[in-house]
Parts: sequence; C-alpha cells; structure tokens
Amino acid sequence: MSYSHADRRWAAWLHRSLESYRTPRLLVGTEGLHGVVPAKMAPIFRDRDELSSSSDLGESIKEALADSESMIVICSPDSASSPWVNEEIRHFRSLGKGHRIYCVIVGGNPQSNEPEQACFAAAVLEGSGEHDAEPLAADVREWADGKSLAKLKIAAGILGVRLNELRRRDLLRKRKVQALAAVVILASATLLLLTWQSKQAENEALLARQAHQASAEMMLAKFLEQSKRLGDMADLETRKAFGEVLSSYLTDLDTANLTPESKRQLGVVLSENGVILRDAGHPEQAKDAFRNARQTLKSLVDESQGDLEALFELSQVEYWIGQVNLDLGEMQDAAGSFQAYADVSASLHQLEPENADWTMEVAYAQSNLGNIETRKIPSNPALVLQYFREALDYNELAASQDSSYASELAESHAYLADAWLGVCDIENATASRLKNVELAEKFFNLDPGSNRLKQDYAYALTGLSRVQQMSGRVEPAMESLVKAIELQRELVEVDPSNMTKRWNLLRISTVQAQLLAWMGEREEGQRLSRSVLVEMVELTEQDHDIGIDQFITYGRFLRDLAHREFHQTKAATAEQHLLQAVNLLAGIANAHPESKKAVSELFLSHYYYWDHSQARLPVSSAESWFKHVHRALNQSGCDDLDLATRLAVMEGRPDDARSLASSLIEKSYKEPGFMEFCAEHGLCTQPGRKLSSP
Repeated sequence: MSYSHADRRWAAWLHRSLESYRTPRLLVGTEGLHGVVPAKMAPIFRDRDELSSSSDLGESIKEALADSESMIVICSPDSASSPWVNEEIRHFRSLGKGHRIYCVIVGGNPQSNEPEQACFAAAVLEGSGEHDAEPLAADVREWADGKSLAKLKIAAGILGVRLNELRRRDLLRKRKVQALAAVVILASATLLLLTWQSKQAENEALLARQAHQASAEMMLAKFLEQSKRLGDMADLETRKAFGEVLSSYLTDLDTANLTPESKRQLGVVLSENGVILRDAGHPEQAKDAFRNARQTLKSLVDESQGDLEALFELSQVEYWIGQVNLDLGEMQDAAGSFQAYADVSASLHQLEPENADWTMEVAYAQSNLGNIETRKIPSNPALVLQYFREALDYNELAASQDSSYASELAESHAYLADAWLGVCDIENATASRLKNVELAEKFFNLDPGSNRLKQDYAYALTGLSRVQQMSGRVEPAMESLVKAIELQRELVEVDPSNMTKRWNLLRISTVQAQLLAWMGEREEGQRLSRSVLVEMVELTEQDHDIGIDQFITYGRFLRDLAHREFHQTKAATAEQHLLQAVNLLAGIANAHPESKKAVSELFLSHYYYWDHSQARLPVSSAESWFKHVHRALNQSGCDDLDLATRLAVMEGRPDDARSLASSLIEKSYKEPGFMEFCAEHGLCTQPGRKLSSP
C-alpha cells in the first residue's frame, strides 16, 4: 500500500478493512482471474509501518514490492505530488505487475491535471505495455462509491473476482443463519434500547413512537449486516440471546409504515428467528416465525411488483416452512411448501436465466422435490433420480455462470448418490458418493473455520460409509464413519445447545455401535451403546419438541440394540428394548401413516420380534401393517428389496424370498445384517452354488 503521510488515516482504515475482510465462503477455492481465490487477503504491507525502523529503506521497499502480488495506491493531491509514491509505482510496474495496481481516491479530482487538484500520481497513468492500462479506481467519498463499495471494488480486484459476485454475497442470504460475535451486537442493541427508554419519558408520545420505529428499523439493518459479515461460527446460545433482545424491538414495530427495504429486512429477521427456533428443537414455534415472515414478504411482493430480491426472500421462507413440516412428519404440507418454493424459483430463473443465483435456486428446488418424493408412499424411484439429475445439471450451470457455486456440487452429488440407491445401483451410488466426499473435503480444507463446510464434510463421509456398508465393506465404512464422528463432535462441542447437531452425532454413533458388533468388537460396541442410550433418554426428556426423524432414530437404535442383545443371550433386556422400539415406532407410524421411513422402520422392528420370538408378533395389530408395507415398498431400491425379502420370509413365501435375495446380491448388495439374515434362513444357497457372503 503506497500513500502520502498526509493520507495515513485513510491508509490505516483501508489496511484494517481489507486485512479483516473474509472472502465469501462460496468463492473460496474457486478459480479467479489471478488463480485460486483465497479466504483472506492478509497480510497487506504498509511501508510506513513495516519499514519505519529499517536501516535501508530503499532496498527494503524494493524487496517488499517484489514480494507483493498487488499494489494499492491511496490517491490524493498529496500522494500525486509525492516523489516517493511515484517511485514505488514505477518500480512495481517495472516488475511486470502494472495490471495489479488498484487506486483508492480519497481526495482531489481524477479529471484534473492541476497539481493542487489532481489525485493520480503521474506514475499511475504511465503505461509500458498492453496490460498496463489505467488501473481500477475506487472513490471512498460519500457522493461517489462510498467506503463500503470502494472497499469491495478493491477486494474484487485483488481477489480476481467480479464485483457483482462480492456484492451479491452481501445482498443474498442463503439457508442458514450466520452470526459470529453476536454478543457485541447484543450489547449495542441493549444500549440502543436503554437510550430509547431514557428518552421516552422526555418526548411526546408520537415522537417516542417515531424514535422507537427508527431504532427498530436501524436494528433490523444492523442485524442483517452483522449476520452476513461475521460468518457461521456463532453458537446457538449467542444467536438466541441476540434474538431475544431484537424481539423487544419487533413487538411494537408499526409494520404498516415500514419502508419496502425495512419490510424486506423484517421478513428476513423473522425467518432467521425461525431457523434459531428450529435448531433449538422447537419446530412448532419455528413454523409460526416462518409463517409471519411469509406474510410480511408476501405483502411486500404484492406491493412492489418486479422486486426480485423480495421474491427471492419469499422463496427461502417457503423452503423453511417445508423443512419444518418435514421435521414434524406433515408430508402433504411439506410437499405443498416445497412445490411453492420450486414455483417461485422457476419464476426467478425464467425472468433472469443468466443469473447464477436464480439458476442455483432451481437446483435447490429440484433437490427438495426429490427428497419429498423419496418419503412418499408409494414413492417413484425413477422420478427421484430425474429430480436429482436435474438438480445436478442446474448446479453445474450455476457454477458455470458463477464459480462460487462449485462448492454446492458436493451436496448435489450426495443427493444423486442416494437416488442411485433408490434403484439399487450401488456402483453409480459409490461413484457419486466418492465425488461428494472429494468436493466436500476440498472446500472444507480451504476454509476449515466454516461450520457449514465442516457439517457438509461430515454428512459426505457418513453417506460414503453407508454405501460401503451396503457393499459389505465394513472396515472402510468404519474408517469413513470415524472421520465423520470426529467432525460432528467438534460441531457439538462449540454449539452444545444445538439439538440438530447433537441428534446428528447420536445418529451416526448408533451406526458406529452396529459396525463395531459386525467387526467382532462387541465390548466396545456395548460401551458405546450404553453411552448413546443415556444421552438419547436425556434428550427425549428435555423440554424440546422432538421431530419425527429424531424419534425414528431413537426407535431404530433401540431395535438394533435389542437385536445385538439377543445374540448376546440377554433375552430379557433385549425384549424390553425391542418392545420399546415397537411401541415408539408404532406411535409415529400411526400418527404419520404416509411416512415411508416410519412404516419401514416399524416393519423391521416387527420382523426382529418375529425372528427372535419363534414367529410371534409383538401385538395383534402388527399383521394389519403388512398390507401397508406392501404398498410402501417400490421393489427397486436396495433398502426396499431388503425389506421385501424379509416380508416374504414372514409370509411363508420362500421361493420369492430366495429370488429377491439372489437379485440383491447380484446387484452387489452385501450389507452385513442382510447377509446374516440371508444365511440364517438359507436364502444364500441355491441349487448348484452358494452365494457370496461378506
């Protein structure tokens, strides 16, 4: 950074701003104009600071210039007349880096040649080659770019990305709340509240209401600004604390008199609060917050036709409403919300097909439609595969329009892997999962401080472990899962009140316990199972609304634990746990009969009870579920074919069971639990040959 001593305050501000600037996570690691985009621009060399004690200023400066990739020139009449500044610029140009000079105007007239008014040093305008045209200039003055935009202009030049990419990242909020160091914001909010309260007694009632309105609108803007700037490292308790203070401003907010921008901000803040409530384990309260956000944003969209940003924010709220409905097992409502989200996303993309953000929204929408289809009774695996293929296609198109969306490809490959399992194509599922892990690991390593990227990497490893289990590769599956657990445990340690993260850790820990049993490490598996059981009981007894997926996780764990206990001759304890699982899963399936996951897990629990109790069923109503199970199974997915084989055994159809087992194994499905079942019932042996086992 080259500047005149007279401009040292501007230099200090810009130095501090750029060194503390974090590149938007979706851009980190992508290919920019100057190579791979870094997470930060630091260190930035300020010659007056770093060289103040040097014994040979000339040589030290030349060395620093040689080591620097870019040069920032603070432009003013003082720097324009500085021989020192001019000489630094000329030397930097002589190194062949003239195209990496960026100017920040803090005073003077860029069009003037008068010494008292000109802001550009003569060396700035000297060109020695085709790449050395007039450098990019940003003007910090309020009537020009202003400080914020000027900083982004310089950052875009140094990082080698388009200015619009940085600006969009500041304008568009993606799926998760991002707020770090919200304690500072909380203190500011509290101070504003106390200030307003102290003045309230001194003002007329009307003036007080106006002051409160202005203060609340200012807080809306402040919250959004900070949540976007500070990243995704704040824990849930911090976010909740700030949300509670912010709520005091929203209570008396006169929404009828809000400006359009403040109304948009209000909708986003209400949605952010919904995300916090969902993470805290309160889905019903979260749904209320999202509905309020939808009402606010819907009115804004109706009032301001053509406001695409408002339409975008409305689409995000539709997504979250669908997600909470899914949490609660309300499949029909979830499908309606996800379809509404898809419709809005399609409208945005149709209006601006070259806009990468809208293209990516279509990719997200297709993934959501695929996800809801997998949970239906009956589901359509071919349609699921189509949805996720289209999601990947749109993601690739978005990445070609804006390289920052390359990081989203990891999740798109993950969804496609699950879709391949839906048609029991383990080879393609494995290939997609490996690509998922490769991309997730790449972007996590570029920004290891991002909780979002860490969670994505943990999910990817968990998914890979599942495919490896299905193909009978237990040790690689354990290796993948151990890495995932390590990452998930780190996420829980920094955010212990986040119920979503705690249940994720427990869910994959139950899989680890099962893998340990298959590997013969029964004592270690028992120890882990006891630990998981204690924590699951604790979580279910806490004052939280447990979602359907969490209850299913608990019931499945009790069932699998009982199955292992039966093999360890702990019949009494095993039957107790198995009956607990049956009762729990039956309650969920009765409340949500259209939930394929609930029905499937309940049937498998019935099978284990039947298998360990000499062909008895736990309750008289169990057999009535078999017809429902027949309707739920699609006869093409690996999991569905596994259940269909067990159902054939229970119903006394050995030839069908043998045919299904043979079909599965020919598809390379050798999940250890299935192979154990297959051998136990003599399904793996056919006339003339013996089918392979893990």
